[in-house]
Amino acid sequence: MQNSVLFFIFLGFSFFFSLFLSLFLVPMFIKIISKTSYLGKDMNKYNKNLVCELGGVPVFLSFIFSIFLIMLLNFVLISIFSFNFSVIDFIQFSLIIIALFSIFFVGFIDDILGWKKGISQIQHFIYPLVFSIPLIIYALIYEITTLYVPLLGVFNVGLLYAFILVPIAFTATTNLLNLLAGFNGLEAGMGIIVFLTISIFSIFQGNITLVIILFAWIGALLGFLKFNKFPSKMFPGDIITLINGSLVGISAIVLGLELLIAFLIVLFIIEFIIKAKHKFKTECFGLISKSGIIKPNPKGGSLTHVVLSKGRFTEKKLVNVFYILQGVISAISLILFFIVYI
Repeated sequence: MQNSVLFFIFLGFSFFFSLFLSLFLVPMFIKIISKTSYLGKDMNKYNKNLVCELGGVPVFLSFIFSIFLIMLLNFVLISIFSFNFSVIDFIQFSLIIIALFSIFFVGFIDDILGWKKGISQIQHFIYPLVFSIPLIIYALIYEITTLYVPLLGVFNVGLLYAFILVPIAFTATTNLLNLLAGFNGLEAGMGIIVFLTISIFSIFQGNITLVIILFAWIGALLGFLKFNKFPSKMFPGDIITLINGSLVGISAIVLGLELLIAFLIVLFIIEFIIKAKHKFKTECFGLISKSGIIKPNPKGGSLTHVVLSKGRFTEKKLVNVFYILQGVISAISLILFFIVYI
């Protein structure tokens, strides 16, 4: 009972502190960045108005301050009040945060250098491979060697899991969620839906540490969404999209739900397939008219163009369609989770 009460206290604190800090820091950064050269064109507006970039910086700061205060609170309970248990799994927590910090710096460098001037595609592949080391260590410490395939059963792949599957999964997801982007509120909103779903998986698996980390990130994203939704005052940049992707990969590994979470992000996998077909030379942006209606690019090259070809969409309506699509996929994922994994 005591454990449950502390869990909900920690969970609420991680979410609300991160949310309120994000609501405070994001507008502060907008004022600062609006006076710099870190402004980008809003490609889905007819006049291509300038919007503040580097939105991932205040979001990550909100998240990380919340997480470290949670760790401080956990330390106080153990050291000062002599609790004989820890709410947080320190090893798991530390390895996850190290991985996220590493990806933050990749995204930060990319955002500082600017759109189309940032790190190369090969670097986007190499850096996550290198920064998957904390997760490789995690898999070795917790002796994770099995992969569950629904209908087929459990396969023991031994050390291949840590040294092959972990870096591949982490690298893939880190980059996947960076592909479907470019519309006001899309990245943050989709991320919130995905991580709320994964949080439910984690709660039912009893992984308190991961839930607390996820809720802190959700709170930071939710605060940011207020300023990123249509009409956007700040762009998320690669910091948010890369951390979204890396946190998805981390969750899949920690929870042992690799295939289910792959299904959960199927929209991003479809986007990858479409962009791969076009040799990654296409964008998600459509052709904007004075009326605000976005038409698909005749060349295609993105799932957004497929949706745009089905009707008349404003940017806000298009983003809402993707929210609905992700919501439906999340609902199906939850049903599969309770049928197959519980």
